[in-house]
Amino acid sequence: MVGNSSVWSRPNQSMFPASIVSVLFVLGMVTGWLLLYSVSILGALWRMQEPNAPAPVLSVSDQLADLIALAVQMSLGFIAIGLTLVLRRRTLATVLPERHGTALDAAIAWCAAIAGASAVVLVLGQLGIARFDFSVPAVVESPWLAVASALATGLREEPLLAALPVLLLAGRLPIGWIVVLAATMRGLLYVYFGFGGFVWAFLWGAAAVWVYFRFRRLWVLILLHGLVMNMQALDRVIADDNAATILQWCNILVLFGALLYWLVPRALDAVLPGESETPSVDGHTGSDAISVHEVPPTVRLPAEDADRV
Repeated sequence: MVGNSSVWSRPNQSMFPASIVSVLFVLGMVTGWLLLYSVSILGALWRMQEPNAPAPVLSVSDQLADLIALAVQMSLGFIAIGLTLVLRRRTLATVLPERHGTALDAAIAWCAAIAGASAVVLVLGQLGIARFDFSVPAVVESPWLAVASALATGLREEPLLAALPVLLLAGRLPIGWIVVLAATMRGLLYVYFGFGGFVWAFLWGAAAVWVYFRFRRLWVLILLHGLVMNMQALDRVIADDNAATILQWCNILVLFGALLYWLVPRALDAVLPGESETPSVDGHTGSDAISVHEVPPTVRLPAEDADRV
């Protein structure tokens, strides 16, 4: 990372952004979030208070209105990102680490985080600490519009709740506080699942911000949110009684497969430190490689003995 690598301190201590300007940026972003997601926030809070309320019934006009709202949120998100990149083009290079890793690395990291968040919430729910109520799907007039809305959710959320906070506040706030702020805004959109829904979305929302900060591949977050997290929405248009079960298992296999793929090498490194980083010698690696300290010292013979060799 550029400059100071601490999560809770600014990466470039040579910069002294005005505190009032930083506060205004934070207030502006939170205000924009309240305005753009007001309907979702109010609906989520109501559902949290009324978990047993009947499922909402949406007409085609309601669904089209939702897609229009999605288009507005997506457009404003990308416009805000574009303006921020232009206005901060000189500053961002000094406050953000270089982009590294592949798109696959980013995808595995975020899928692993989503699976981890799900496991945490399931445990908290079993302990009675955080209630997580699976919401009843809305009754819709057009299943295809419902699927389109679900698969496009990444366009609604990731630009504004993962990328923009990093680009707008990096260098002004430590990345740790940016993650907390963005994750809190994300979590409040999911309280319709109960407090467990907030915890769940807070955790994977925080991971989304970190993944963007580290890998800077917004399109990966957008695709995963729609095609992996919401793949079960396809059940609405698949004429198979087992579709919901199959899609649910696909979701579980992808997410927890990524979690295992991410955890196992790190667990092995913790148990067997340095095993995966054994240096190569003349093309050999692992146990067949000869370390320098294992090479016996050269034996120097007396002159008369050397003549006999």
